[in-house]
Amino acid sequence: MTTPGFTVWLTGPDPTALRAVADDIVARLAARHRAAEIFDAETPGIEVLAGERLEGRVAFLAEVLAHHEVATVVALGPPAGEARQACAQLIEVLVHAGEPRTSRYAPPERPEVEIVLPEPVPGEGAERTIRTLEVMKMLGRETGGVYSEDEEREIIRRLKAFGYL
Repeated sequence: MTTPGFTVWLTGPDPTALRAVADDIVARLAARHRAAEIFDAETPGIEVLAGERLEGRVAFLAEVLAHHEVATVVALGPPAGEARQACAQLIEVLVHAGEPRTSRYAPPERPEVEIVLPEPVPGEGAERTIRTLEVMKMLGRETGGVYSEDEEREIIRRLKAFGYL
């Protein structure tokens, strides 16, 4: 079963760090065979959307993609209230890395996930983001294999009964 698309909105003072975390999250989604797109300052054509309402425009695009079961990772400034409301399935991730480059940056009040870079274990924040998506039922849990735990136990029990193990 495919779950609907969703938006992971990364925010933080360092665009380079945001892109690195976005790439890590998208790689983990790709490993689960989920279609995913990244919107950041380097996205071709993003300058066309630039302006006062950039976040709202990007949120609209993210919601259109979500409707088509695509996960969208946005690595721009924090979503304004209207942008947050435009995305039905959205989690906000605050990436602490470096100092704000402008005085305009205001961190979100209640992000669902916070990542502090550098991480003790590389990729830990991206993994926490994936787990948060699972807990919020935006992303199906990874089964880790073809069989459920109960099915695996039953197979092992039968193989032992036949003397194979």
